[in-house]
Amino acid sequence: MKKRIFATTILSMFAVGVFAQQQMPMPQQQQEVSTDFSDEEIETFVESNLDVSKVQQESQKKAMGIIEKNDMELERFNEIVAIQQGQSDEEASPEELKKFNAAAQEIMANNQKTKAKMQEILGQHDIDEHKYQQIMMAYQQDEDFREKVNSVVQEKSKG
Repeated sequence: MKKRIFATTILSMFAVGVFAQQQMPMPQQQQEVSTDFSDEEIETFVESNLDVSKVQQESQKKAMGIIEKNDMELERFNEIVAIQQGQSDEEASPEELKKFNAAAQEIMANNQKTKAKMQEILGQHDIDEHKYQQIMMAYQQDEDFREKVNSVVQEKSKG
């Protein structure tokens, strides 16, 4: 639970471009998405997403380490994020803000490296960022398409 809250908070605050969107459910506005992708495009998406997910998990672990290294608890870090976004009436002490800002800067630098790694992975799999995002949106918003992609994932995991 804490990791999910952390991932959502960090990725929404320090987004790494389109890649961040794949870990978060789409916001309230559902738009029509195309599900007209070839089997080859879906297979490429699945293969690249496996690699992208590994990089994201590594990045999240590193971000958690950064927060701890800066002498903060994950829960308090997330509370300060909410304060910064105007979603909490709580206050943070100057000392907490100093720790928070140091951690946030390191996390943003880490996220830039993560985004570059993800773009490199997409290039290695010969799928552009826009196509990847389109397929991810379709996966998130269309149940039939999600089932189709999940069946490809299952096939890939068997062989």
